[in-house]
Amino acid sequence: MHYYPAQALAQDAPPVKVDLYYETLCPYSIEFVIEQLYPTWTLLKDIMEVEMFPFGSANYKADGEGWRFRCQHGDDECHGNMIHACAKDQLKDINLEMDFINCLLSADHPPKAGAKCAGEVGADWKPIEECVGSLEGQNLLHDVGVQQEQLKPQMKFVPWIIVNDVFSKDQMNECRRNLLSVVCDSYTGKKPEACNRHLMKNTLSKIGVSKL
Repeated sequence: MHYYPAQALAQDAPPVKVDLYYETLCPYSIEFVIEQLYPTWTLLKDIMEVEMFPFGSANYKADGEGWRFRCQHGDDECHGNMIHACAKDQLKDINLEMDFINCLLSADHPPKAGAKCAGEVGADWKPIEECVGSLEGQNLLHDVGVQQEQLKPQMKFVPWIIVNDVFSKDQMNECRRNLLSVVCDSYTGKKPEACNRHLMKNTLSKIGVSKL
């Protein structure tokens, strides 16, 4: 599924594409989403195109007409991954999806927070819940796993972050430290005000000024 940026008309250059492969119970994945991806998205959504793939170090095998999954952090993580796979398919709105997943991963136990987070962000939980308990949900999560398998180079750990369809270990590490800076630097159009504020803050920091 291809997501366009929230307000494409505001752009004068292609958006910065950020793809995230992650697991719903991986602490490093959770940290990246709630401390880097979501805050950066709230500031720069006009120049970003984001897609998330909830699978990670999991595997699958055929089970009748559907699929059985085994996840790094157990069955609860498989359940959480499927919640996201189903939400992505049902919501079809990257703004709503981002709000929902940020809420989900900010919860004490994400696999149990679906109904609460759907209510908080104004999403309809019932179709997502029905999807999670169905063959459709199994097929959606399997599709995520198949897409992840096509990565070159192959994913070795999560979070696995790709910018503009090009993998770079150094850039991925920088994304985990300061995604806002990576997005601002990667955007070739006129920089949004949030990027200008970020640049000024970094410049002042380098010359020893902590406040404007």
